[in-house]
Amino acid sequence: MIREVRHQALHEMVYEEIRRSLMAGQFEPGQKVSSRKLAAALRTSDMPVRTALSRLIAEGGLIRRANNTICVPSCSRRSFKEGMDLRVLLEAHATRLACGNLTEQDFKTLDRYSTALDEAIKAEDVSRYLDVNRNLKFEIYNRCGSEMLLSALGMIWLKVGPFLRSLSPELSHISETNFHRDAVSALRRGDAEAAAAAIARDIGAGRDLLLATARFDDVDKSDRGSLKGESL
Repeated sequence: MIREVRHQALHEMVYEEIRRSLMAGQFEPGQKVSSRKLAAALRTSDMPVRTALSRLIAEGGLIRRANNTICVPSCSRRSFKEGMDLRVLLEAHATRLACGNLTEQDFKTLDRYSTALDEAIKAEDVSRYLDVNRNLKFEIYNRCGSEMLLSALGMIWLKVGPFLRSLSPELSHISETNFHRDAVSALRRGDAEAAAAAIARDIGAGRDLLLATARFDDVDKSDRGSLKGESL
């Protein structure tokens, strides 16, 4: 799930790794987060982890409860739909901007990710699927040329990423909602509009699947509701 961090601006790398894991759905909504256990998983000291958690609380990716417990926010139906609707719009735009900027090496990487997604679906490995799905999409978006757009996308993924773990029971059927290969093919031939439309369909289909099958909190305030999962 969470990977060991090596030296090189350690505090920043710790932050980026925890943030990446949240965005990629490696934590569940409501899950308690322990700086001690994270430090052990990352093989680092407690201080950079505490610093990273404070940053993520400020960004809304984590919350601190009245008893000083840190946890992943839960998600209401309204908040999830709003976040996913924004993803459809912004990620289609990022894909459109990225078209023509990807190198042959980028396409080789995208092909590897596409194969890994198919393998994760067959294995019903939701953690692997979500991690690769994020990697594939940001391989495209990172070529959009807009730091502001990338920052906005990161904030949205930080909030909706954990709830995507609700795909777990539906993972065997998720191939019906995947259009990533269509997007990559369109990018290869330089068709920005077709690539953007494929990404929009991919995100929209996943959104609609979860809206139809997942259980949501019935409140919008993310600091309510029961805690779930084991702490990390």
